[in-house]
Amino acid sequence: LLIAFSLMPLAGAIAINFSAPLFTALISALLLKETVGPARWMALLAGFCGVLIVTHPGAGTFEIGALFALANAVLYGSVTVGVRGMTATESAETLILYQLALLTAFFALFLPWTWTGPTPMDACWIVFNGVSNAVGQYWWTRALHLAPASAVAPFNYLSLVWASILGFAIWGDVPTVALVIGSAVVVASGLFLFWRESNARQAKLPATE
Repeated sequence: LLIAFSLMPLAGAIAINFSAPLFTALISALLLKETVGPARWMALLAGFCGVLIVTHPGAGTFEIGALFALANAVLYGSVTVGVRGMTATESAETLILYQLALLTAFFALFLPWTWTGPTPMDACWIVFNGVSNAVGQYWWTRALHLAPASAVAPFNYLSLVWASILGFAIWGDVPTVALVIGSAVVVASGLFLFWRESNARQAKLPATE
């Protein structure tokens, strides 16, 4: 994704990257034989339309960088489905431990050539980022253990909304009309899916008791 950012407009790269939930639903249907259903597809497509409203990518989206952004989206969708499949035999704690250990070992290989000592403040932010990422990954893995990948994936769009809120609260970025409308569409799609999945779960409870 970083390569895509360096080769194409940021808005276009973000829009393409947010197609990951669509690939998650498609791959989960093909490999895990999960039933996606019209309601989940509607939520996925509505959320993606909300992202397009916010980023409003132009013709510049279709560049060589778009291939890298698309590859990242496909890989992210594949990883999500893979994690969903492994939750059948592994706990969330085990999966997170493996992931963090492999990432640490992989990026440690680059330290001899890229290491720069962080300032105390930077070190604090690095620790905060690492802990936040670990907690977020754990919750994401638990969600994939409890629900199908196609039901969890659309909530990834909400990260756009949180980014907008934090941008305004921390850096004073004033929301644009497109941002407000697109975020409303994203939130609405997430609330619709949450309501739909909750009703579906309640409907199954009498049958299982």
